[in-house]
Amino acid sequence: MLGRFEEKALVRLVPGSKKRAGLKVYTGSGSGIATPKPLVDAVIAELFARGFTQSQLFILDQSERNLRRAGYLPPLSQRRGDYHGIPVLALDSDNLTHPDWFYESPLPSFPLGGEKTGDDRKSFLPYPLVAEVDFWINLPSVVDCPGIGTSGCVANASIWNVKNHQRFLADKSSTPVAATEIAAIPELSQSCVLTLLSLEKYQFIGGPNFHSLYTSFEPELCLSTNMVLLDHYVTRKMNVERRNRRFEEIPLDGPLFQYGKTLGLGEFERDSTRVEYLNNVP
Repeated sequence: MLGRFEEKALVRLVPGSKKRAGLKVYTGSGSGIATPKPLVDAVIAELFARGFTQSQLFILDQSERNLRRAGYLPPLSQRRGDYHGIPVLALDSDNLTHPDWFYESPLPSFPLGGEKTGDDRKSFLPYPLVAEVDFWINLPSVVDCPGIGTSGCVANASIWNVKNHQRFLADKSSTPVAATEIAAIPELSQSCVLTLLSLEKYQFIGGPNFHSLYTSFEPELCLSTNMVLLDHYVTRKMNVERRNRRFEEIPLDGPLFQYGKTLGLGEFERDSTRVEYLNNVP
């Protein structure tokens, strides 16, 4: 699939001037639903074959705790911060942001003590993905999430990709706006070369906390530069499950898709997209 992508997009996934690439995974629902490690292993192997070394790659997500729970970080007793030699970075550490790179909105976020801070309206961007890579690959998992509806490709590149994201989940009417606006920030979006989505397991209701009774699967792996299209595709699958369980369906013309289209993240209507199927590719 990566080879076909390089051929079609006229892009080579090789070391460039910065000689570094990032893999943005999803571990926010714990070990129940996370970016599958075999998929990450396969992507790493492909990047190795294209000239990258262990030190030139890194895996990144929100929380050190969740990265550990999902198996991307070893137990604390091992005192290591890598996944099979690949550095693993957590956004809740203090060294992955830059004071000049943030998404600002009027929604405040207050700490547990209730006191306002100077940065309460700022969500700091992951500086390594903004300024330190030749490219990064979006490797989401899909869960239902109040406010945004489908927490998948766009969410993994946006609200699950910044510090101080809880304020968007607290005000659900703002979540699709924040998700699409963050994902469309040029310095972040232009370095995201593609999204690779596994449907090995996805959760169609009750998220983002993991509930095993509300999961489904498809033996599919989807690749696109259009993360809005991928979210729309998997939302249709989620709605089949929700309909069968008599849950309310997620609107297929909801704010996530409309805002994403307006901000240039991608079309989602079937007549404006082309799908190529690769079956039994050696």
